[in-house]
Amino acid sequence: MQRSSLNEDFAPTVFQSPLYLENYRRFFGGGKRFHALQTGGARAWLMTRGHVLKRLEWWGAGIHDIGAASSTRFQDWPILWREIEALAARHSMTQLAQIEAASPLVELARSSGWQISAAETCPLLELTDNWDEYVASLGKSMRDQVKRLPKRLERDFAVTHHLAKTGGETQSALDDLFRLHGKRWRARGQTGVLVLPRRQRFQRALCDDLLKRDQLRLWTLKCDGRAVASLLFYFYNRRMSYFIGGFEPEMGKYSVGTCLFAQVIRHAIDEGAREIDFLKGQEAYKYRLGATDRDYVTLENFRPGIGGDLMQRRARLEKAFMQRLHQRFSAAHADAKPAGEKAKNTESSTR
Repeated sequence: MQRSSLNEDFAPTVFQSPLYLENYRRFFGGGKRFHALQTGGARAWLMTRGHVLKRLEWWGAGIHDIGAASSTRFQDWPILWREIEALAARHSMTQLAQIEAASPLVELARSSGWQISAAETCPLLELTDNWDEYVASLGKSMRDQVKRLPKRLERDFAVTHHLAKTGGETQSALDDLFRLHGKRWRARGQTGVLVLPRRQRFQRALCDDLLKRDQLRLWTLKCDGRAVASLLFYFYNRRMSYFIGGFEPEMGKYSVGTCLFAQVIRHAIDEGAREIDFLKGQEAYKYRLGATDRDYVTLENFRPGIGGDLMQRRARLEKAFMQRLHQRFSAAHADAKPAGEKAKNTESSTR
């Protein structure tokens, strides 16, 4: 095994790309140590938190939605896993969250006796070759909406769809995104994830870097010159990852979120995107837009002894707390896909 520099060629998603990892280290790296592992054609990006009771996680855990390792050769997975285990042995707790259930690491972890639990589902929309095929694939109600709602909006307002293409446009669009996202959540008596200044600074720096590589898709919908909806996507390896959005609450009756999503999906198809990853959360609007579930799991290991026992207890408390928080405050709870039922036709929730 060797320590590697960050390499774009090995990144399975945008969340393991050098730009994302370096920006995370810049804004959230205080008190953490970072590990870029490489063995043969396989790599993993990990970080350590804590000094006495040390915790090993994916590099970027707590901010990104997907954890992953990468390998160009199947035979390198077991070798990489042994290196991960060796690093984990020096930690009281290892938690590799939000990894695809189909990852070879899952079976390797199972064979090693690690704990494996279900993580939050990430709905994924596989795109068709053209817009008409996509619309035809939708349910009857949604087919009608993507045709009718934009026309109704254009009837009552002067409508523009703007994709940020310069640094100045990006920062201005982020201003609108932060404002709309905050306004949407304040209308629910909550704050949203972008209220913290450091989170905003991180997104400003990351989006500016992604823009330079044509990996940013930041859209704004304006009515009569006023921003009423904003959606932030990362575009990496032909996958659109939807990170966050917001819309003007008073424009909810116009379903401006649905109108903007329709424009974004049409553009994504035209530029050759193969899928839209809606990331964590089972909000009903994702399924109305045609997404299906992709399952994720969390791998955990606790070192024998008092330290491991304490961290295991802490992990249980954290999980219980997050479940309660999710049930109480999440937009997904308010607009989740009912089990065994079709989703209702309500305006899009955004995280």
